[in-house]
Amino acid sequence: MKKNNLIIPSISDLYRLTSKDYSRACEVLGLAFQEDPIWKAILKDDPDKFSFVFGVPLKYSLKYGVVLASSPNLEGIVAWIPSDYIKMGFFRLLMSGALRSAMKMGSKIGKLIQEVFEIITKDREINMKGTYLYLYVIGVAPDHQGKGIGSRLINNMLAHLPPEIPIYLETETEKNVRLYERLGFKVLKKIMVPTLQLPMWEMLHDRK
Repeated sequence: MKKNNLIIPSISDLYRLTSKDYSRACEVLGLAFQEDPIWKAILKDDPDKFSFVFGVPLKYSLKYGVVLASSPNLEGIVAWIPSDYIKMGFFRLLMSGALRSAMKMGSKIGKLIQEVFEIITKDREINMKGTYLYLYVIGVAPDHQGKGIGSRLINNMLAHLPPEIPIYLETETEKNVRLYERLGFKVLKKIMVPTLQLPMWEMLHDRK
């Protein structure tokens, strides 16, 4: 699938999500992130909205990137975005349907998310130049965690992506940092998210 400078490869042994999988994928990611420290803090007053917050990355990635799962049962899900489409302007949010998903969260949660992730967006623009692939979101349903599904989703992309294309991601948990390091990622920077005073790690796989 061509996305300007970057071709996201087809991966035959993974399931590619379509719009019909959207609702179920929101549920899976909402469950996967129940214990994530940053999302727990953001949604502490609205725990019933966990699935809503992942509507935005899913809608956006279905339009401008690719969303893959371990199987049609969606035990684990990963969304990838090419660098040309990482900036989410109003028009792109509207065209992808992500704007409607954002409205379901409510203005209070939306404002907090914007504040929390503003520093990450700025760092990403500093850290990354040129063409790269962004791991927007990855999650595994609680009943399937610890089975290597997350590693499989990432390793498949590492195996198929042209070797000159780096991969960038952020993660909120130190346990995941160790997982990504085993897969070849390196920590570029550890930050404290100002609004919540919680850590986040910015990581890169330079493919070298």
